[in-house]
Amino acid sequence: MYFGPDKYKSIERIDFDSSELLNFLESKKDRLDVYHRHVAVVTCYSNEHSEINLTESQKELQKKFPFFMNFLVTPSNEKLIGLAISNPMSTNPAIYKLQKMKDEENFKEIFKNFTNENCNLQCGIIKLPLKTRFVSITGPDEFLKKEIFSERVLGTESFSFAQKVDGKIIERLEKYKEGTFKICKTIINDEGINFFVIDKSVSDEFRPLLSEVISLLRKKHNLCPAKYFALNEKVIGSFTLDFNTIFSENPFVQVEKLIEEYEMIKKDLIRHFV
Repeated sequence: MYFGPDKYKSIERIDFDSSELLNFLESKKDRLDVYHRHVAVVTCYSNEHSEINLTESQKELQKKFPFFMNFLVTPSNEKLIGLAISNPMSTNPAIYKLQKMKDEENFKEIFKNFTNENCNLQCGIIKLPLKTRFVSITGPDEFLKKEIFSERVLGTESFSFAQKVDGKIIERLEKYKEGTFKICKTIINDEGINFFVIDKSVSDEFRPLLSEVISLLRKKHNLCPAKYFALNEKVIGSFTLDFNTIFSENPFVQVEKLIEEYEMIKKDLIRHFV
């Protein structure tokens, strides 16, 4: 069974050796509460691209694969593969981690064949349900049906999110997962769509003043500040939209209004002080 956009349906054809993960699960069986509700997960994610001496267009071409590729095994040796918004081990801390994998290179090769990129990986045991949204997922029919039903009963969204992702939504997620909108750097995680205002036209002397402007506009539009992310650029301010905004016909209308207001105020302030 597969849920997700057609673009990533090819994960259905991927297979992997689950023996090391199954042995890892079995070695911890007596220490895991509700054993059958745990999975062993290998998460692969792209290495960061070096951005030294690259133009903006070159950076765009070198944009890394935006999702986390996960290989999951249940105690019954049911195998799943899925692409997630966040690293499952950052949203569900692993109960146990496997530091040295004998099969590490095979997982790295699968990821490279799928994305044409090198990767880092982590392996751990996590309890279901997972706490990250999957944009695509494939696995045994009975298992996925049961998990998606359970998510609906519990009011959570992980594997079931993939049912909502079509071609248009995956295009938006890919574009803004780590992208730009107007003068903002965008980062999408499971908590929302985060915008960081990076206005390179502003000199350092005006940054504190314009940072206050962003703060006031954020409050006017009833938006929360984004959580901290390590960015190379100088950030003037930040705000975040609810994750489900991505399903709106025009998802960033509110952001467009805020940025327009910011540009008008900036123009008047700089004219007054210069």
